[in-house]
Amino acid sequence: MSITILKPGISASIQDLGRWHYQKFGIPVGGVMDKFSASVANIICGNEVNDAIIELTLHGTEIVFNEDAYCCISGHGCTAYINDTKIQFDRLIKIKAFSILKTKPTRYGCRAYLAIAGGFHLNKIMGSVSTYVPSSIGGINGRNLITGDIIHFTHKINKTQKDNTIQISESDFAYANWHINITHQHSESNQTTINCVIGPEWSLFNESSQHSLFNTSFTVSNDSNRMGYRLGGNELSLIQKLEMISSAVAMGIIQVTPKGQPIILMADAQTIGGYPRIARVCAADLPKLAQCRPGDIISFNHITENESFHKLSGIQKKIDQLKISVEMTNQ
Repeated sequence: MSITILKPGISASIQDLGRWHYQKFGIPVGGVMDKFSASVANIICGNEVNDAIIELTLHGTEIVFNEDAYCCISGHGCTAYINDTKIQFDRLIKIKAFSILKTKPTRYGCRAYLAIAGGFHLNKIMGSVSTYVPSSIGGINGRNLITGDIIHFTHKINKTQKDNTIQISESDFAYANWHINITHQHSESNQTTINCVIGPEWSLFNESSQHSLFNTSFTVSNDSNRMGYRLGGNELSLIQKLEMISSAVAMGIIQVTPKGQPIILMADAQTIGGYPRIARVCAADLPKLAQCRPGDIISFNHITENESFHKLSGIQKKIDQLKISVEMTNQ
């Protein structure tokens, strides 16, 4: 059982929740940009949240299913069609063999996630299948997907695959007779507010820069990718120039270059950096941030560490509740 990539679109890659425990060796965590949407897609398929998934960036991807399959798409950033019929996200879908999935543009958002019930059969490197292109590791030959790639399914037993109640329609697909209510955080406009806490070098910045971070807007630059979002807006300055010893960084850290440009580190960011860290994005807001595209406008809202912790706990609670709901449905 497998799928074949007919067109990769703007960018499509194999990911999971990342390559942990190797940061001391300089290996980035990587993994999906929007962990919430990826987890939702896998859970609805009856998979583990860390199972391999396809991350679709914006639109233009075309995939043919070589066998009947169960799948789910979650996230934001495209509309999806099976044999030219628009489908719903966050639903378990049974697709007939030789059907073609296509993604087309939408006004807002950046990334969507395709999960297959049972998961994809791929070799793990350092405990993960995530594609990290700069080092050519993970996924298929350490690169983004290209036309002609064939991705096989894992043959592990999965309860959702035993569901014979889904009757294929004339459009060669059908939804399961159940659905879940899940609320994503993505913005329905090109403007979004991101919560963050002050960073380790906050006190090194002058008052004007501190004020600008939380009281002005920034624009996501075209020169942004999975490693980091470069932001256009007011320049941020230190009280005095200094040389810094490189320190640990991770996804969500907001660094400031010597030219005063903020950069938000994203999933493929390096493990250490020498730029001052003015702030850190609340972990609960990283999925919302991952759905921002070049040209989108970001405003930052200051919250405390305690508030950040409780927001993340709320996200994890949603995921746990979703797991329980799907497991009860499949009993």
